[in-house]
Amino acid sequence: MKVNFVIRQTKKKSDGCIPIEMTICVKGKRRYVSTGREVRPSDFNSKTQTVKGDKELNEFLKALKLRMYSIETTLMSKDVNVSIDTVLDVFRNGEQERTMTFLQLFEIHNCNVGKRVKQKLITPTTLSKYEVTKDYVIRFIKTELKKDDILVKDITPSFIDNLFVFLLGFMSNNTAIQKMKQVKRVIRFAVDEGYIKVSPYKITLKKEKKEVQPLTIKEVNAIRKKKIDIERLSKIRDLFIFECYTGLAFTDLMSLNNNDFHIDESGNKWIIKKRHKTNVVATIPLLPIALEILDKYNYKLPHMSNVKYNAYLKEIGDICGINKSLHSHLARHTWATILLNAGLDMVSVSKCLGHSNSKITESTYAKVLPDKLYEKVKKVNDVLKKEENS
Repeated sequence: MKVNFVIRQTKKKSDGCIPIEMTICVKGKRRYVSTGREVRPSDFNSKTQTVKGDKELNEFLKALKLRMYSIETTLMSKDVNVSIDTVLDVFRNGEQERTMTFLQLFEIHNCNVGKRVKQKLITPTTLSKYEVTKDYVIRFIKTELKKDDILVKDITPSFIDNLFVFLLGFMSNNTAIQKMKQVKRVIRFAVDEGYIKVSPYKITLKKEKKEVQPLTIKEVNAIRKKKIDIERLSKIRDLFIFECYTGLAFTDLMSLNNNDFHIDESGNKWIIKKRHKTNVVATIPLLPIALEILDKYNYKLPHMSNVKYNAYLKEIGDICGINKSLHSHLARHTWATILLNAGLDMVSVSKCLGHSNSKITESTYAKVLPDKLYEKVKKVNDVLKKEENS
């Protein structure tokens, strides 16, 4: 670490004085910190780091520099990562041991995520997921550890293992793994900020492969044609059917706007939209059923949270007598399967879905509906019979 004092001409004030700033350099990174003192440019000697004719100020600067190097030594003795942030943290808050708690850390992390939401770098849904995970961590600490919080430095691999087991009591294996990934990112944040030197996250988790059964055309039509008098459910049904015939993910559905609609030279209407998840453009032909729903809402579809949307879909599933669990992503699976079984090639389906390559489409969505499977097997049988009779 290197500590120096500088004055920058760009900071010059109307009275001709310039603030004295302390520069801290650690591992190639530099930060300017105000000393709260000012000086006339002609009185400051950058080489000797002193101020002409001001013994008191020189003693202050000398003590300040010694203080910073003392903090560096303290951090190193406590095996804490020396970074600009960790040094300034001790400088501003005293030399007490770093006592950041896990929930405090989670809060700081989530505040940073919130800033990125405001900058529109990520969606509000991401922040809400972190908040939900934090709530589960709070419950775990209170019920399993009988504490209100735990110091970050006291988190052990067994804490992580037990947290995962705790989550399994409330959700599926795959959902619990998603929560643990968020916990891992928060702990990575703790390492990056110097609260701990080594991550205690050692657990290896494996997702269970789930075969998602898409809706059949008959099931889609049953939902589409069902008379629903409750307005909120009617809107949800329309959104779901629109998803079934466009394959839009929920986030992309909610961000759909006039700029995403296009008409080609032949008068065909399309959705051409960059997907939020992958930044890959999805090129989606608008079929009559989808256009009918857009016209109904004057091309301004209803908006709501993903949580409410999926909760209401369960009600619709019960009303329509659908045995499969309805959720937003099921509509995307359904659209992909409809396209594939209608004979579209994998590359074309990939473009409709906004996948970066057709291999993703093939591995995820290449499902064959039972009736189509029977037709294909029957054709094989016909070929075998011809061979047999020839």
